[in-house]
Amino acid sequence: MKIASNGIQIHVKDHNDGMLPIVFLHYWGGSSRTWDDVIAALPAEYRTIAPDLRGWGDSDAPAAGYALADFADDAEQMIAALNLQRFVLVGHSMGGKIAQLLASRRPQGLAGLVLVAPSPPVPLALPPEVRAAMEGAYLSRESVGMAIDQMLTAKTLSPKHREQVIEDSLRGATQAKLAWPQATSLEDITHDVAAIDAPTIVIAGELDRIDGIAILEAELLTRVPHAVMHVLPGTGHLSPLESPAEIAGIIREFVDGLERASGEAITVTLLMNVKEGLAEEFVSGLPATIRETSSSPGARSVRAFRSAENTHTILFVEEWESEEAFRKYIAWRTERGDMERLGQMLSQPPEIATWSTATQALS
Repeated sequence: MKIASNGIQIHVKDHNDGMLPIVFLHYWGGSSRTWDDVIAALPAEYRTIAPDLRGWGDSDAPAAGYALADFADDAEQMIAALNLQRFVLVGHSMGGKIAQLLASRRPQGLAGLVLVAPSPPVPLALPPEVRAAMEGAYLSRESVGMAIDQMLTAKTLSPKHREQVIEDSLRGATQAKLAWPQATSLEDITHDVAAIDAPTIVIAGELDRIDGIAILEAELLTRVPHAVMHVLPGTGHLSPLESPAEIAGIIREFVDGLERASGEAITVTLLMNVKEGLAEEFVSGLPATIRETSSSPGARSVRAFRSAENTHTILFVEEWESEEAFRKYIAWRTERGDMERLGQMLSQPPEIATWSTATQALS
């Protein structure tokens, strides 16, 4: 189906209507069908959503607009159009870098992030001759074949998958093919990714010659909070085609863990710094706020503390039956306009930390 997103039409494969949806973003040169074997190996009750990124597959190919922010905007608006209340985001290679930027925005409903052989958040450092070779990699069947054999894979692809990679690579719009090596891969989002607060796993190919284990350990794991790496033995860069069952298994374990965690009781602390002159007004409203929060579905206890040293600092400690209950409460207060009014009274956004006995640190 086609979805209007960010001023263009995005082609999307949307399968099933079950538990926690999973959104898949493909690599530079791929399409939504890059994920077909991974999706097929997942339980049938999972809802899976795989778009063709702009310039690839059956999606529109505008003349310009191939920055990471453009791709992230496309995905974010697609997610909103599909009304996904809670979802897991998966990105491969270029799609992994797009997923990092989108996750750094902390979109509502993002439950977890899976980065498969992702391009790290730093600019891609390549000699000029290598970058020139990338620009010409998808011009002919022969050049795509060389890229497959010399850079993209460690395992031999089946004839079907090899033909698929060649077709997808050649079909991409010229502007989409050139944008990644010439500009998009050079973007630096290292400061952005520090804001990622969703549980994150990184799936690396043991024999990946593009975004290898050492690069990801140095440039990604050190920058994305709480990220954990899984290594696929004997696998190259095209891991969704080389090791789809293994990727599906890791994703399933991750999603199942998120589902269990969403049902675990959590404690939430919110540190708020009230603007000068508004502290007494803020404090006078606390009893009503505490009563309302305490009566919300899933709330177990709510306490507020005022700093003796700094009367403008208020600490909330809340206990909830589950992370999902807390998220629903915040969504309800946001829709009602409470969060906007709260923001007007604070000198900076509240510092939020949540944890459970099972996970130690959810965010």
